[in-house]
Amino acid sequence: MGNKGRLFVVGTGLITPSHITQETKKRIESADQVYHLVPDPLGLTYLKSLNENLTYLGDSYQLTATRTQAYQLMVDRILEGLNQYSTVVAVFYGHPGVFVSPSHEVITQARRRGYDAQMLPGISAEDCLFADLGIDPASDGCQSYEATHFLIHKIQIDLCAPLILWQPGVIGDIDNAKLTAQPEALKLLQKKLIDWYGSEHPVIKYEAATLPLYDPLIESKPLSKIHQWSLSQRSTFYIAAQQSAMLDDSVVQQLVNLKPSKENSDV
Repeated sequence: MGNKGRLFVVGTGLITPSHITQETKKRIESADQVYHLVPDPLGLTYLKSLNENLTYLGDSYQLTATRTQAYQLMVDRILEGLNQYSTVVAVFYGHPGVFVSPSHEVITQARRRGYDAQMLPGISAEDCLFADLGIDPASDGCQSYEATHFLIHKIQIDLCAPLILWQPGVIGDIDNAKLTAQPEALKLLQKKLIDWYGSEHPVIKYEAATLPLYDPLIESKPLSKIHQWSLSQRSTFYIAAQQSAMLDDSVVQQLVNLKPSKENSDV
């Protein structure tokens, strides 16, 4: 038999309160206790207007020695709340399942202990990127990697599909200790990309807007000059496809030659 406590892991989106879904708002309002990692004053003010029973998780960074320990402390605090309250909501910035390791871990551990745990979707930086750059990932496909993961692994790039690299602003910071890009790591990334695309292929540096009335940051440079950019933790690289995908004429012809089934022809 499962425990009675319920956990909802939700996100504020990139701009609070504009990006909060109606489902997320409802769960926050009805929660017995809300744990949150919302960094901006506007977002915090809005959360307080929905529910005054708030516990801030950001101080976990000061209470521990490493980010990994901080994440585990966040998980432990939320689980402790599940032992005390019937309904607990954990609020994270952006989409709760994108670049938020504590959110996945707390759901796993809560379910293991017999609690009902659910994640609700939120607006992510990727959603904003598609909208701001006017991109439909269904047109040519899409490749998406965290920048350091992409750098240190042997990944086969598809030049017929756009490539998105997240967090180049902390590339090479494997231990999440400095939270800044390592200059040599950025140069290694640049070389790896030039080997595939050539030095003049354009790269867009994108940063989603995080406050109302602010515009996103969108800049373009050739690959040979991306080391000149000043990068933040919010920076993202978007690299357009270099070539079009080749049509498989044999498969197209097979589709053309398909005869409608008898069932369909009788409709």
